[in-house]
Amino acid sequence: MLPSVVDGSGRILILGGTGHFGARICRRLANDSRIELVISSRSLNRAQELVVDIARSGNTSQIFATELDQNTASLTERLGEFAPNVVIHTAGPYQGQQYTVARACIAAGCHYIDLADGREFVAGIDSLDAAARGAGVALISGASTLPAVPAAIIDECRNTMHRIRSIRSCIAPAQRTPRGLGTVKAVLSYCGKAFDSIENGQSKTLYGWQDLQVRRIPQIGWRLSAVCDVPDTILLPRYAPDLQTVSFHAALAAPWEHLTLWSMAWIARVGVVKDWSRYGSSFTAVGKLFQKFGSDRGAMTVRVTGETELGAPVDRKWLLIAEDNHGPEIPCTPSIVIAKKLLHGNLIRNGAHACMGLFTLDEFKTELQEFSVSARFLEARN
Repeated sequence: MLPSVVDGSGRILILGGTGHFGARICRRLANDSRIELVISSRSLNRAQELVVDIARSGNTSQIFATELDQNTASLTERLGEFAPNVVIHTAGPYQGQQYTVARACIAAGCHYIDLADGREFVAGIDSLDAAARGAGVALISGASTLPAVPAAIIDECRNTMHRIRSIRSCIAPAQRTPRGLGTVKAVLSYCGKAFDSIENGQSKTLYGWQDLQVRRIPQIGWRLSAVCDVPDTILLPRYAPDLQTVSFHAALAAPWEHLTLWSMAWIARVGVVKDWSRYGSSFTAVGKLFQKFGSDRGAMTVRVTGETELGAPVDRKWLLIAEDNHGPEIPCTPSIVIAKKLLHGNLIRNGAHACMGLFTLDEFKTELQEFSVSARFLEARN
């Protein structure tokens, strides 16, 4: 049993706190003296090592380490022992997961945030809305780059657009960006799998890591890109009902990686391999071999088109550039912004919902100001 939370503070438990994104979130939250942090991992030694490492950096918060697995039968009881105000669930991949952690948070009476990128997982969180409201807690899914950042961009564009007709997003990660096993498994899980999107108001069937395109990304250069199965294709049309086109592409730095994934997608489509994610460990190892080659600069672009109230066309393009391998801080940021809001009473929307409309672009940028990340709107060009 941990000591009671000091008055004026709040306790956050990071599930998967030593992982690819979890450790980054822990390091950043540890800089806030108003937060007591519980770092959980399936390995107590790893959690304790991270606590010691963070302490060396001169953090200002209280930090505890514990061993905790999201699949333990006593998860609700364990959460009761820690008495967190907020749980941040970073232990992916989320594709195929049940809402075990979210349900445990309802039973324990604490808020829940995840970094899920699985379309069905994020879109289905509202099935727990009534239970969450009854418990007086918020369950927020998809507090990562997608769909949170495009939703914030839509909110910003509402100032100049009466109707938003299309949103096209692309992420171009740096070649040197580390890739965690959970991220690799998530990427491989939809390789060659069919999913629905909308284009020009019509439903369109796409296949993960196909629909190859060549595009030029400012300050990055020319890259191949391929379509990915993300929550945006379901959720953004609900958030902006006038949307007629939603698309998301990933533009990896190495063309051979794209061509490999494109070929693997065809192998999955003809049924030779049903699920590439089972080979996630092997692909993670191969990725580490090539990680040192290439640039440490990544980018994200979001292009939004629409109309003014008088019907005049509006075309806006948002560009984010991350240097010094700071790209992985981007998907960590929405959960950090929201956790702080929940702790300090600035987010009072209980219930279960996807992470849309819960923070502004300015709040997002402010939380990233210590990193080599810049973001701004540009004049769109065809």
